Amino acid sequence: MSHVSVLLHESVDALLRSSGTIFVDATLGGGGHTAEILSRRKDIKLYAFDLDEERLAEARTRFAVEIADGRLILIHGNYGDIRERLKEVGVNAVDGILIDAGVSSFQIDQAERGFSFAKNGPLDMRMDQSQPFSAYNLVNEWPQEDLEKIFFKYGEERFSRKIAGRIVERRSSEPIADTATLSNIIRGAVPRDPKGIHPATRVFQAIRIVVNKELESIEKVLQEIPSLLNPGGVFAAISFHSLEDRPIKERLKFLTAACICPPTIMTCPRCNKPEGELVQRKPIIPTDEEISQNPRARSAKLRVFLKNT
Repeated sequence: MSHVSVLLHESVDALLRSSGTIFVDATLGGGGHTAEILSRRKDIKLYAFDLDEERLAEARTRFAVEIADGRLILIHGNYGDIRERLKEVGVNAVDGILIDAGVSSFQIDQAERGFSFAKNGPLDMRMDQSQPFSAYNLVNEWPQEDLEKIFFKYGEERFSRKIAGRIVERRSSEPIADTATLSNIIRGAVPRDPKGIHPATRVFQAIRIVVNKELESIEKVLQEIPSLLNPGGVFAAISFHSLEDRPIKERLKFLTAACICPPTIMTCPRCNKPEGELVQRKPIIPTDEEISQNPRARSAKLRVFLKNT
C-alpha cells in the first residue's frame, strides 16, 4: 500500500484558497499534506494533529527546521477536540482546516498495530497507543448483541449476527488475541464474496471505527465549522467510505443552505444568508492516474466548504 497522500494537490489547492496564515492539518499521518502546505507558502503557521506518537516522532525529525522556525506546531490529540486543543496554544480561529479521515497506510502496514487482516499481529487497532481500550477488549469483552450491532452499523455487514455468535463461541474457550484468529473466525462464518472482497474487511473496519471513535471525531469537528473559521476560511475533508462521507456531506449541505426555516415559519435570520458555499457541488475524486499509482485512493472523496467573508 502506498504512503502517498491522497488527493494531495487538489486538497492543498482548495485549502489555500484562503489568503490567511493560520491553518490546521487535522490528520498529520505521514506528513504529505503538511509538507505540501508548508512548501507552498512561507508565511503560514500550521498546527498538525495526530493520535499516533510514532507519526509525531517522525514529523519532529522530518520537519525539524519548520518546527524550530515556529511554522509548524505538532499536537498529540484527537481532532474532534480541535477547539480545546487550539485554545491551549492560544488560537481561537483559523483560516483553513484539512482532514484526511480514516486509518493511515503506515498503520495498516505495521502488523504489530493489528489493523490488518492480511498480516497477523496482536488484536490492537489503537491509533493512540496511550489509550487503554483496544480491539482486544472489544472483541473479547463486549456482549454478543453489541458486537452484532456495531458490525452491522459501522461495517454494513449482512452476516453480523452469525459473526458475533462465532466470536462469542470461540472466546468462551480462549481469548481471541490476534488478527489471524479473528479473520479465520469471520471467514468461517460468511459465504465467499463474489466480488473477491476479503470477508473480514467490513468487521475490521467496524472495530477500528469504534476503538478510535472515528465517526464521533468527525461529528465533533463538523460542529465547529464554521465558528472556528475566520471569514474566507476553508474546510476541506477527504473521506474513504460512506460512513465518513455522509455526515460531512449533510453538515456542509446545512451550512450552505440559503434557508433552514421550518415550514411553519416564514422567515428567519438565516434566510438568504448561508454560512458559506461549496467550492463545487459534487465531491472532487482522484484521477485514474492517481488511482493506478495508489489503490487506496479509489474510494476517496474531497468536499470543500468556503466560509463567507
